[in-house]
Amino acid sequence: MIATLGPNMKENFELPEYFEKHRAVLKDTIKECVDIHAEKASTGTLDSKFGGCPYFPKGMAYPLNQEGNPLKLLAQINFEQVPRLNNYPEKGILQFFLDPCDELYGCSFDENTEQKNFRIIYHEEIETDESKLLSDFSFVKVEEEMFPIESEAKLIFTKGTQIMPAGDFRFDSLIGADDKYEHYAELERYYELYGSLSHKIGGYPGFTQFDPREHYHKDRTELLLQVDSDDAIDIIWGDCGVANFFISEEDLKNKDFSKVLYNWDCS
Repeated sequence: MIATLGPNMKENFELPEYFEKHRAVLKDTIKECVDIHAEKASTGTLDSKFGGCPYFPKGMAYPLNQEGNPLKLLAQINFEQVPRLNNYPEKGILQFFLDPCDELYGCSFDENTEQKNFRIIYHEEIETDESKLLSDFSFVKVEEEMFPIESEAKLIFTKGTQIMPAGDFRFDSLIGADDKYEHYAELERYYELYGSLSHKIGGYPGFTQFDPREHYHKDRTELLLQVDSDDAIDIIWGDCGVANFFISEEDLKNKDFSKVLYNWDCS
């Protein structure tokens, strides 16, 4: 779960002793996020969801992988159902499609901003006439164990705030923590307090290994979506990993989802 901070905790949030000297700096990292709780359920065409069938207008080119095979919906976010976040859309439907026939779930770790086997689609204006929407997605074929989610899930959103976790690529330079591993117990406590594995929009990411933005994608500072492994709704990334989608602040403001960084890792 996200370690959220209530309004009255922004001054008095808990810190292990080693991190107390960095309280003011860490306080400045507190930012809003939206926690996502997912439950197995059938969903409507326009609903936010994991899995299931997407909203998709007839006549619009359906997303395909490099071989010309249809991609499958991982997640659909209807922003009219989401609490307001600064710079994020206030309306429209944002969709995340992955290759359902790829053991890497459509991710190319060397070229993970190139939407060859995954696709991000944003529908700013929504068609509500069901007769103008696709209803049969039987043409999308899924190979066994090649897609991270087996079920369809409805999404429930809750707004919160979050402090920067220790796994973020900016954390060490922010606090100058060259000696942090000499305080291993306190570092572990910080991870326990402010770890970041969950389903969410905004805030800070979590990883089972390391932040992929550290060397090549430092401008992708905004977490567009995180989807964690979740037994309750039959999601698993490799060996119980987590997937992240990142975007630059400028592209987010401009609703340009063509250069999103997609990554997942597992232990």
